[in-house]
Amino acid sequence: MTDTYNTVHYIISMLKAYGIKNIVASPGTQNAYFNSIVQEDSFFKCFSVVDERSAAYVATGIAYETQEPVVITCTGATASRNYMSALTEAYYKNLPVIALTFFDEGTNKFALSPQFVDRSVSQNDIKTVDVELPYVDGGLKLKSKCLTYLNSALFTAKYKKEPVHINCAANMDFKNTVSGLPEDIWSSTGLSLDFGDKATLLKGKNVAIFIGSHNKFTEDEKCAISEFAKSWDIPVLCDHTSNYHGANKILISQIAYKTKDITTPDLIIDMGGVTGEYSCSLVFSKVKKVWRLAENGKFACRSNIPVEYVFLCKEQYFFELMKNPSSENSGYYTYLKSVCNSNIETDLPLSNGLICQKLAKYIPQNSSLHVAILNSLRNMNFFDLDESINVTCNVGGFGIDGAVSTLLGQSLVDSERLCFGVVGDLAFLYDMNAIGNRHVSNNLRIILVNNSRGEEFRLNPALEKPLGEKNDVLIAAAGHFKNGVKGWAQSCDFKYMKANSKRSFEKRIKDFCITKSNKPIILEVYTSDLNEKMALSALKAGKLVLPAKKQKVKLISKLGKLVCGKIKK
Repeated sequence: MTDTYNTVHYIISMLKAYGIKNIVASPGTQNAYFNSIVQEDSFFKCFSVVDERSAAYVATGIAYETQEPVVITCTGATASRNYMSALTEAYYKNLPVIALTFFDEGTNKFALSPQFVDRSVSQNDIKTVDVELPYVDGGLKLKSKCLTYLNSALFTAKYKKEPVHINCAANMDFKNTVSGLPEDIWSSTGLSLDFGDKATLLKGKNVAIFIGSHNKFTEDEKCAISEFAKSWDIPVLCDHTSNYHGANKILISQIAYKTKDITTPDLIIDMGGVTGEYSCSLVFSKVKKVWRLAENGKFACRSNIPVEYVFLCKEQYFFELMKNPSSENSGYYTYLKSVCNSNIETDLPLSNGLICQKLAKYIPQNSSLHVAILNSLRNMNFFDLDESINVTCNVGGFGIDGAVSTLLGQSLVDSERLCFGVVGDLAFLYDMNAIGNRHVSNNLRIILVNNSRGEEFRLNPALEKPLGEKNDVLIAAAGHFKNGVKGWAQSCDFKYMKANSKRSFEKRIKDFCITKSNKPIILEVYTSDLNEKMALSALKAGKLVLPAKKQKVKLISKLGKLVCGKIKK
């Protein structure tokens, strides 16, 4: 007897976790291992139907009567093709049918393999979630991915009542007779209404809200989050793309690199989409529990971290319902804010970090700011901005292309609103044709950070440590902007400004931000690889300068003791 659990064992354990009992099985070899286990398990109610087309329709009948998910399972070859008619019915009737198909991992379309069919593409209207599980045989990363995929499919079937497809490599090792089923799994519970009693679970805990990239909040939504956060004295952790401009806001990058020295959250209430602030994983990896707000009804978990509850409701509804009814709170926001205020000042070299530091100081109120991925966004997230400034970044597709064009699009909406952009040289080069557009107006202002390469690749230890200067050849693609963009900028009727020293930059940045101009402006700033590394190291160490607009709060030891005394260690 061995204890090596594989993917099939995790599937069965997860079906139990979601309370999914009904299985309609068709005979076959590839699904034999799965069938052999569930037929011996009294938890499941199994039905045998030979014809897969009929089996799938039988499942729709069971799903309709019970309003509970039903598994259909078959072998390889054309067996799964027979599911399509019934899955189409399930899709348009919102019936939770789970198509569990198996395939021989050793086959492929180039090997003249018998019984091989390509399931990588299928019709849109036969399922709403389609996953292919990695083969798990003990690997931690693969297991984590497998559980996320299974949760995505099973949660959708159970709580959204929609058909899903799970494709799985077959296992034929019948000698691997494990003891029981794996217990190192997790599943999510969906809640939509009348969950106010869950507020009691927040008492006595260090709770934080995290907001990923998010569309602009309405005033009512902002107020709901603010009042909730203040009532519990909890922080709203985010990056600038969250578009949150309410109470208790803390940029996560200002604390993420201090997780060894601070009390991390017991619970994070997660909302919003993808974040380009990679440092959030340093906080999420240490959290005990995560709740997820899913206004769109879709399952998601950040960085494969388990989610206990998924709240399928309007975000505003959640925060209004869960507001603290008492005056007791953990003091967690007050504590974390004191940590942020303890960041010491440093004199940054000419770098993307210095650019963002000074931009945070001088950018006018009510402006728009677009920062390109990755280095520009990371550096901007160390500095607080005036709450009237909306920040965006193309973190949806998360590619190098389109930063300048997106900024241009934003500038076209309101010609009276100044639109600023911070873009690296490769990202600008990739999208430089945008500044030649005939609709460009004088409200567009771009800082081009020219470090003569894709600096992000030189800042990545996984690349820099083994390759060093060799990065510059093809990976960081150094040397393409030898003469800068002065000629191109002026030919497009931009006002061109240049800074190649810290003194010249500090002399020009205020004028770039504040001075009126009858032309759009490009400020090209030449930085170096060494300066970028020095600046980022200082910022991660917490040695940053808070913007002049923000009042610097000195820590008072007496207050610090009072605050820390309230924090649960």
